[in-house]
Amino acid sequence: MKKIKGLFLALTLILIANTQYQLPASAKQTEKVEIPVLLYHVVKPDPDPNNPYQFSLEEFEKHMAYLHENGYRTLTMKQYFNILDKKAAMPKKPILLTFDDNSNDFYPYVYPVLQKYGMKATQFTVSSWVDGNWNMTSSELLTVMENGVDIQNHTVTHPFLAELSRDQQYAEINETTNALKELTGRTTNAFAYPYGNYNADTISILEELGFKGAFKVGGGISTDQSERYELPRIMILQEHTLTDFIRMIETGY
Repeated sequence: MKKIKGLFLALTLILIANTQYQLPASAKQTEKVEIPVLLYHVVKPDPDPNNPYQFSLEEFEKHMAYLHENGYRTLTMKQYFNILDKKAAMPKKPILLTFDDNSNDFYPYVYPVLQKYGMKATQFTVSSWVDGNWNMTSSELLTVMENGVDIQNHTVTHPFLAELSRDQQYAEINETTNALKELTGRTTNAFAYPYGNYNADTISILEELGFKGAFKVGGGISTDQSERYELPRIMILQEHTLTDFIRMIETGY
């Protein structure tokens, strides 16, 4: 009996000693979360010099090479939200790459560069534009989805949402959720506001439909303190040099 009591006491002391050196779960993720989120539109070899939203493929590859060479880790949308929610550890240099409008430059130009550098990204997709003359095909979307590109919600027709009724906004968002699920087999849980335009109705609809968050245009670097339905993105325009790019991913501006 004395031996059993002695063994129990020894085990108890070991347990207490070990507990003293274990951080509580809430203390394991105390570092400040900062994740730059980049926004690109059209990327191609010959961008229209009069269209600021079209970006040079050559310059885009310089961006990806810089990220690769300097230790940045691109995230999936799931990883992004897990880090914001302190459900996953943050890599040293996290970054989220997003592309809007499923334009037909993505598959032949952007996707190969992402593959070359092992990059993950998100394509915010306008559902009525799929298979259109100036947009990605269903097959292309499925191919990129299986190789590191999230397909997420960017409405049915890319309207100015704040100019629509609540019912119209609901249809724009929910019908795209349904269309993309039918195409991909996956439910979208992230949203990007077309033109960065939204109002209180938009946010309440996204909450009602169970979206984890939504992205606006501008606003600096996202953090765990960012409003989930007003997540900032850094928009890359044709005028931005590599020097600008480096500054923007470090400061958000």
